[in-house]
Amino acid sequence: MSDNNFVLIITGPTGVGKTTLCKLVAEKFGYKYISGDETKKELFPGLENIILYPEKLEIVKNELLKRIKEMFNKKECVVVDYVILGEDYINKFKKLFGKNLIFKVIQPSVETTIERDKKRECWTSGDESVKRLYKDFEESKNFIGEENYIDNSNETPQETFDKYFNKL
Repeated sequence: MSDNNFVLIITGPTGVGKTTLCKLVAEKFGYKYISGDETKKELFPGLENIILYPEKLEIVKNELLKRIKEMFNKKECVVVDYVILGEDYINKFKKLFGKNLIFKVIQPSVETTIERDKKRECWTSGDESVKRLYKDFEESKNFIGEENYIDNSNETPQETFDKYFNKL
């Protein structure tokens, strides 16, 4: 990348390795790391399935965008870990950060995603939730751009990092 600051969003269904990849990027390059899940926990402790509460999800999305913007305005490079969907929400990022936005969707096969979700140490989403998110991301390719999708089905997090993120 250039000497300019930027926002790197690593998104995708649950259990695909977003957090691991974001932390690898942040640690290697010294970027600021923002977790959407942690933001949600700060705002709504104990809330399990935020998707059932659209008004609370909107608050989290707005707070996340605010935090990213604050860091970006301080000339920081920011790496964001969250399930980010919705053309309107993604367009907000594109409008705010323009050419300084890198948007990557980690999307291994649905079978691999379900298997990884079941092995998570923190929490699992379950097969139906994974399938729904997988479908939502598939349907988002037209406005995210197919070139921004990464199938890491047969890769470790380190291999995915080395292949796609090591030269930021």
